[in-house]
Amino acid sequence: MKELIELSAELRISIQGANPPAWTLGKQNDSYFSYYENEHGEQWVAKREGDTLRISGLDIGWKEYQLTIKEAEAEYSRILDQIIARTLMQAKSVPESLSQTYLETAVARLREYEGEMPLAQVVLEVSELLWLASVLNAAIPQMKWSKERN
Repeated sequence: MKELIELSAELRISIQGANPPAWTLGKQNDSYFSYYENEHGEQWVAKREGDTLRISGLDIGWKEYQLTIKEAEAEYSRILDQIIARTLMQAKSVPESLSQTYLETAVARLREYEGEMPLAQVVLEVSELLWLASVLNAAIPQMKWSKERN
C-alpha cells in the first residue's frame, strides 16, 4: 500500500520597489504563484487565479498583465520561438540559412495570434524568457482545468 505524503512550503520573498500589485503580498499558498529575480535584482511574479494568469515585474514598474488562456497560449508560442531563434543565431555550428528560415516561420506563426500577445511589447532578457516559459507551461493546463470546472 502506498502512503501519500503531503508537502507544504512557505515562500518568503521581499518585493522591492514602489507599488507592487497587492496580490504579490501576503500568503501565496492558495494557487499557483511564481517568483523570479534576475542577476540585476529585477523581480518578476506570476499568479494564476482561476482561468487568468497575472504577471508583473519591477523592471516594468509593476505594471500588471492579466492573460486569458488564449493570450497565455499565444505568449507561450511566441516566447518559445524567441528562445529557439536566439539559440540558433548564437550557435556557431548552425548555418545562417537555417536560422533565417526558422525566423521567417516564427514570424508567420505570430500573425496567427495578432493582438493576443500583451507581453510582446515588454523587452525580456533570455533568463526572464526562460522563467516566463516555465510559468506558462505550468499555468496553462491549470487555467484550462479551472475553466472546465466552472
